[in-house]
Amino acid sequence: MARQKNLVRRHEILRNTFILLKKRGMENVSLQMIADKSGISKSLLQSYYPHKNLLIPEIVTNFMTAVLKSLNATDFKDLNTYSKMKIFIYLILEQGIQDEGVERVVKSILSDSDSLDRWSQILDDWLRNEGVKHDLGSDRQVQIGLNFIVTAGGSLYIKRAELDLDADEISDIMVKTFMSTFLSMDESKVDQTIDEAKSALQKYELATLTQTINEMFDN
Repeated sequence: MARQKNLVRRHEILRNTFILLKKRGMENVSLQMIADKSGISKSLLQSYYPHKNLLIPEIVTNFMTAVLKSLNATDFKDLNTYSKMKIFIYLILEQGIQDEGVERVVKSILSDSDSLDRWSQILDDWLRNEGVKHDLGSDRQVQIGLNFIVTAGGSLYIKRAELDLDADEISDIMVKTFMSTFLSMDESKVDQTIDEAKSALQKYELATLTQTINEMFDN
């Protein structure tokens, strides 16, 4: 019973942190603000999360897990793994572009090294679960590739207005770089992957993902 109560409270804390991040961004949110919104003392909050930076990786995990769930949608489930990777990255970035609040969350993720590492690890775990990890070369090669594209893609996202880039173009660059530079795949395979992803995305309603994200701490 105590364990279930603790889990519920953690979800409440994460939900309230997410709400505050959407309104203010990470740099303008304090532990005291999170505690007040959660209706608990700061000391009780710190018994769960001693430092604010410990909250962000959990937000990242839940946020990206919600996006990954969308890849099980009918329009996406039969696509090849790299097409789904393109869609996964696109949906994260496009959510930020479409929703000012989510953009604050995405920027909080991109400005935190631990969160970037978590994003890379989530992609790595997902590739393993997709059953293609053994075909990708050495773990070191894959890890370097994922870390590179996440960091570089994040930088492009932050500078997107200056560089006149959108989520589609940034996700193209990230996946093409991973496939061609780090996995040495043929250009024809890369182009086929990108085309397949773009075709599937034309049928997808972004509002479906928005609802999933808004409900991600409800259970």
